[in-house]
Amino acid sequence: MAYDLVAGPGSEHGEAPDDATSIDLHDLPALARLLRRGHCDFLERISHLAQDQAFDLRQVDAALDCLLPLRHASLHPDERALLHKLIGVLSFASRTQQGLYGICD
Repeated sequence: MAYDLVAGPGSEHGEAPDDATSIDLHDLPALARLLRRGHCDFLERISHLAQDQAFDLRQVDAALDCLLPLRHASLHPDERALLHKLIGVLSFASRTQQGLYGICD
């Protein structure tokens, strides 16, 4: 089981996305620990792995505002890896001014 985060015009039209990452079962402990570090709507929403999600540009930027400060926190290696994965796909969506979609697999 995976939860895919995809960005790009293709994600709306069934075409290949411009950028994508997945949250797999091995990422769930890190996701749970990141959730405990404070309220972040983006993390709350993607933690519902059985629900598809859509994030508009405002929500993408809000997610980055929430996650970027965590780069300076003392994180477990798996938390840091997940954080970088999430920041990467969010940054791509923000930079290209495209929405982000969470798709349950």
